[in-house]
Amino acid sequence: MRYLRAFFGFWYDFLVGDRPELFAGPIAALILAWLTVRANLAAPLSGVLLFVLVATIGSLSIAWAIRD
Repeated sequence: MRYLRAFFGFWYDFLVGDRPELFAGPIAALILAWLTVRANLAAPLSGVLLFVLVATIGSLSIAWAIRD
């Protein structure tokens, strides 16, 4: 059991680290972009939406890190 906890602890620290919004944010942005593609919106529009969302998430994360 100790090895299993260490294994999942490593992957949590590796993927999430100290900024969970940088882990969950791009996943949510990908889901939103996928939904726009499924709704038959133009593919370039979905790409621009994905870029804007990920850039916004990164910018907000930097702003929160500087503020803290």
